[in-house]
Amino acid sequence: MKRLNWLRFGLPAVMACCLCSLALRPVSGAEVPNKKEILAQARQAYYSLRDRGLTEFQANVQPNWQRVLKDLIASNPAGAEAALKMLNGIHFTVSLGPSGAVKVTHREDVTPTEAKAKEGFSQIFSGMEQALSGFFDSWSPFMLTSPFPSADGDYQLEEVEAQYHLSYKEGNAAIATAMSKDLVISEIKVASPTFNSTIRPQFAKSAQGFLLVGYEAEYQGTSEGVSVTLHVQIENQEVSALQLPRKLNLNGSYQNSPFDMELTFSNYEVKRR
Repeated sequence: MKRLNWLRFGLPAVMACCLCSLALRPVSGAEVPNKKEILAQARQAYYSLRDRGLTEFQANVQPNWQRVLKDLIASNPAGAEAALKMLNGIHFTVSLGPSGAVKVTHREDVTPTEAKAKEGFSQIFSGMEQALSGFFDSWSPFMLTSPFPSADGDYQLEEVEAQYHLSYKEGNAAIATAMSKDLVISEIKVASPTFNSTIRPQFAKSAQGFLLVGYEAEYQGTSEGVSVTLHVQIENQEVSALQLPRKLNLNGSYQNSPFDMELTFSNYEVKRR
């Protein structure tokens, strides 16, 4: 998987759960003379599942449909009860392969027969696939691989107002990262011909490196006019001595339409080197 995949913006069709990635602003400061050493230290400062032997995993994913349908529950309890019964009969599985690619599968306790219900289920399946693929594209650089380019690569590292500012190119996208002198990333920005986006990650400090526990993001399409804000909180759990998601809380807005949802991960199957 190319590193630019972590700039991917995923938009589920039905649940309006969107996941953005990174961004940038021009900076001007003093070039850091030992930039290669600092970047190498930064790469080592973050938790990496690959470094800890993970090759692939599979897990069950359960949406909190009551949270998704809270407005319907308030306005039409009987209709919501029928909808919840059908939705809770859908079982999702997510798998992450050796290449980092994510696959989402599902099965239903009862297959709908009416055309409208079939269409609704199809939209839900598509939405979950986009939501999970989009989330893991944003999650992977912080948890699976690294949010930094190679220390031997082409980049600029400057000291600006007691911070480090890292800037480099990925294809036609300009990427800039702001981080503290303790190497904690506060913001990543991306400017490209088709979109501008910003992510502000949040970390917990662990003995094995900085662990992603959430982020805030904004995305603005320059051609299609798509506007998204997103707030994500990640509750991690230990599985086979590895830190993997247990629960995601996602809320924000897509084109000024709010969304709010929760996903729970369970029954992990993990493969390691």
